[in-house]
Amino acid sequence: MRLLSQDDLTKILPINKTAIDRLVSMGKIPYKRIISAEGEAIKFCPDVISGWIKNGVNLMDNKKYLARLKNRLHASNPESIEELKKFSAQFVDPREPKRYYLEPVKNKKLGFVYYVKYLHNGVLIRTKWTTGTNNKELAIKFAIENRDRLLKEYLEGKDKPSIDIYSILKNYYAKDSQYLNIDIKRGRSIKEKHRIFCYNFINRSFIPYLKKMGVKTIEEITTPFLSKFQNYLLTKNKKGVKPMTVNIRISHISMIFNRLLLDGLISVNPCKGLVSIKSKKGDKKITGCYDIEKLKGVFNKRWDNDFYCILNLLIYTTNLRNCEIENIRISDFTVIDGFHFLNVPDSKTPNGIRTVPIHDFAYKKLMGYAKKNNKTDYILKPKAKIIQSTEYKKAAVELAKHLGYSEEFMEKENMKFYSGRHFWKTLTDAEGLGDIGEIFMGHKVSTDVSKIYNHKDKIGKTKKLEKVKHLFMILDKYVFKNS
Repeated sequence: MRLLSQDDLTKILPINKTAIDRLVSMGKIPYKRIISAEGEAIKFCPDVISGWIKNGVNLMDNKKYLARLKNRLHASNPESIEELKKFSAQFVDPREPKRYYLEPVKNKKLGFVYYVKYLHNGVLIRTKWTTGTNNKELAIKFAIENRDRLLKEYLEGKDKPSIDIYSILKNYYAKDSQYLNIDIKRGRSIKEKHRIFCYNFINRSFIPYLKKMGVKTIEEITTPFLSKFQNYLLTKNKKGVKPMTVNIRISHISMIFNRLLLDGLISVNPCKGLVSIKSKKGDKKITGCYDIEKLKGVFNKRWDNDFYCILNLLIYTTNLRNCEIENIRISDFTVIDGFHFLNVPDSKTPNGIRTVPIHDFAYKKLMGYAKKNNKTDYILKPKAKIIQSTEYKKAAVELAKHLGYSEEFMEKENMKFYSGRHFWKTLTDAEGLGDIGEIFMGHKVSTDVSKIYNHKDKIGKTKKLEKVKHLFMILDKYVFKNS
């Protein structure tokens, strides 16, 4: 017998398609769910529909019907109802596990829809299916009625629910991301500034590229596809992205695929088959550095911008990294035998957690800046929580002006704010403190045998203070005019 479609039913009965959908969701009309190569469809058997019409369609909401029946029975038979209640109180129904879990997921059309996950053999299957509704009762009904079918298809490998790759990519590096939190618990370390950078790269570069290329499923993101993305980055804009930077950004994507791999959602990480882009000669430009005789007295001068003066003063006399400078707090300072030290409790690397000597001139300048600007905790960190890279660039240009150099000279010599760390190391090397970098710069000890067996953290307080005195003498000699 030929089954009827919804269109067929509207021609036979005085009912429209929306009403039919509602009757189906309420379970008030007999129907069959047919799955074919074209997809899933609702069909109706003519004989069954005829019987349904003859026996009375009974469209009353089941809840209302039960409520009315309850009221009628309780009102007319109060004594019997009370006796039943007392008898029932002796027993407890066995707890029947739900064996499913409903998860609300954002949806543009409905606000949200419920997705269902199933428990199978005591394990919650990570794959989830949409119920297509934000009505909890209907979602529960869907979860119960479709459990056997969905699990069977899933376990037989016939049904592979699509992964919302755009949602995962968009949210992996988001603040308080469930994906990233799992990886952090597994030992991944990521700084907030780096998290924000990764989030922006994925959402502003990778996702737009996927959409531009018409990618709809995760299966389309293959190793050859990512190789094309590498080429795209290399030629992006006029200058393109440097090879080393391309490799780093691919690693940000790879971390997401690693999470999907561990969750059993994919069988291979497409990033693992990529060949890293090799740097050509000249791709990596060495950061420039001022001659060690050039800075004498520059910080004794009056600067129009105290903030830029402090930034330069700190990096040129303490070798602190940018992220360490912006996180300086008043409470991080301590005094040992008359010398000021800055504790660095959080840094770019584990080796960066250290104690750094601060010259008395730099300490007084910094404290004066804090007092003038009513700083009681973080001294340099702005309300936006990080110092923008443009501010460091402006600080470098400001120093160049005080030294009599143009921006053209800075471009040619590749002079940057970070040149301050190069200057500090060059200066200490020239004055016989070549090993001081392993103590105060936060660098990882190199892997040669002599360095491995020379434990710098065991040199002792006396020796360390001798090096501090030597360092301050060097700064007095080359940087500060009044010494």
